[in-house]
Amino acid sequence: MKRLIIENLPIGYRHKVIAGPLFGQLSCRQLVCVIGRNGLGKSTFLRTLAGLQPALSGDVRWQNGDSAVSCLSIAKDELARIVSVVLTERPSVLNLTTHDVVAMGRMPYTGFFGTLGKDDERMVEQALRLTGMSAFANRDISALSDGELQKIMIARAIAQCTPVMLLDEPTAFLDYESKKNTMSMLHSIAIDMDKLVVVSIHDLDIALRHADRFVTIAPDGLREVAKAEVERMTGTK
Repeated sequence: MKRLIIENLPIGYRHKVIAGPLFGQLSCRQLVCVIGRNGLGKSTFLRTLAGLQPALSGDVRWQNGDSAVSCLSIAKDELARIVSVVLTERPSVLNLTTHDVVAMGRMPYTGFFGTLGKDDERMVEQALRLTGMSAFANRDISALSDGELQKIMIARAIAQCTPVMLLDEPTAFLDYESKKNTMSMLHSIAIDMDKLVVVSIHDLDIALRHADRFVTIAPDGLREVAKAEVERMTGTK
């Protein structure tokens, strides 16, 4: 079994613990939605799992069969082969095409100045195709709308070919139809590519159609939320 094991993990900052300690296991071939009101720590949780924010204590382990590795203690390039992340912040890149940005997802394998091989190019093209952005491959990144840019950042994470994908509000800048298509795509990626896809999201009605699991950040830990409870939140039951 391939899974992410969260053990005794408080999240927050040195001067303020937001929630936890958190415990839980998140397995591959699942789209897991992290839900809840603003301020609960959803983004902090994802940033901590991605190694973008220091863990206060505890551990996050990636288990693949009988072997396991601590995501908090390995080198950044090794972690980048396990976890990819899409944040809501607009990336500070200039004079690059969308192809160039998606190709940056291959850096854990080629290095910063590495040349893309045939397999790398194939993965970039596949990522652009999956996100419906192939026609934008030669477009300057600065000319993209917020919604188009969001799709490109998802494509970069796909091209990174990690078993774990973390996405913070990936539908935030999309229209309703694009929101549905994006969540459907992420669920297909989780199932067809044997990945763990973890998404923080406020669009519960759309998440209900595609998520395999729901969790929320409670003050005392990571709590499972039943689909029936989410349905009650949205008024669909």
